[in-house]
Amino acid sequence: MAIQPGTGYTFSSSSLGTNLNIEQPWSEWNGGGGIIQQFECSIVSESDGEGGLNYFVKTVKGVVDYSWGLFPFNPQPDPPYGENIFRSFQRQDRITDWAIYPNGSRTVGTVSDTEYMANDGKVEILNADYEGGSNQWLVCISKIDWNDSQEWLSDYRIISLGRPFISVFHSDDAAMISRLLTPQGDSQWTGAKTFFDGDGQLTQDPAFPSNIGYTCKKIASIDWNDTTLSWDVTQYEYGPISLPMERTMTNLGAIEGGGAPSPTTYQDYYDNNFTYIGNYSWMEGNFAYPGYEINPANWWYELVGT
Repeated sequence: MAIQPGTGYTFSSSSLGTNLNIEQPWSEWNGGGGIIQQFECSIVSESDGEGGLNYFVKTVKGVVDYSWGLFPFNPQPDPPYGENIFRSFQRQDRITDWAIYPNGSRTVGTVSDTEYMANDGKVEILNADYEGGSNQWLVCISKIDWNDSQEWLSDYRIISLGRPFISVFHSDDAAMISRLLTPQGDSQWTGAKTFFDGDGQLTQDPAFPSNIGYTCKKIASIDWNDTTLSWDVTQYEYGPISLPMERTMTNLGAIEGGGAPSPTTYQDYYDNNFTYIGNYSWMEGNFAYPGYEINPANWWYELVGT
C-alpha cells in the first residue's frame, strides 16, 4: 500500500520496511504539463479529417536582452564638434509572437492570458515526404543594427529594424538560411583621429559605423523522425535570451589638440541615405521574403528602454 506524503513523493512498503520513493512522483508539476521555459518550442498535432495529421509548432513567449545602436544618427549639435562618437545601449523586450513564418501557416489563438505566442497560436509545419514541405524546420531569433529614424526606408521596411524578431522557416530554403543564419559582419566604425576641443570635449573623425551589424541565434530545430513518423524538437536556447551586437573600432589615430573637423564624411553618407554603407544591399534585400508572411501586428513590447 502506498500513501501520498506530498506532491512529487510516495511511500512504498515491503518486507524491509517503508521507503520514501521520489523516482515515480504521484503527479507532475503544473498539472502534469511540466514547467515551461521561455521560448520553449513544442509540436502539437490535429486530425486533418482524412485519417492523417496536421502538425504545428508552438512557442512560449520570452524576454530578450540586446544591444541597440544609434545608426544612422546625426552629428553633434553646434558648436560642431564633429560626428558623434558611436554609442550603444542595452535594451530588453518581451517577444510575444512570430514575425516571419510561411504564408498562411500562422493561426492566432483565443487565450489572452496564455504564455504561448499569438494567444496560444500555432504555425503549421509540413513534411517534405508527404506534403511537399521540409524535413527540418528552424525557429530563430535575429536582430539588425539599423535604426531608421529618418524613415528613408519606410516604403520597404516590413519588420521593425533594430528590434529582435523570431522567424520560422525550413532549412531547405537556401535564401532564408543565407539571410537569417549566415553571419553578415559586425558593426564597425572607424575613428581616424581623436580630438580635444577648447572645452575639453573628446570627439572623433569619423565616428560612425561603416558596416551594418547583424546577430542571430537558433532557438530550436524541428526534425522529422522516419522511425517514429513524428517531429523531434531540439531546443538550443531558453530565455531570457542574450542577443549582443559585436562592434569593433579600427584605425584609431593619435590624439591631437584643437577643434575637430566638420562632419563631411557623415554628410556624404547622409545625402545618399547611407547607400554606400557596407552590408546595406544585403539588409535591403532582407525585406523580401518569397514564400513567407510578415506578421502585421506587433510581436514584442518593450520592458526596459534606454
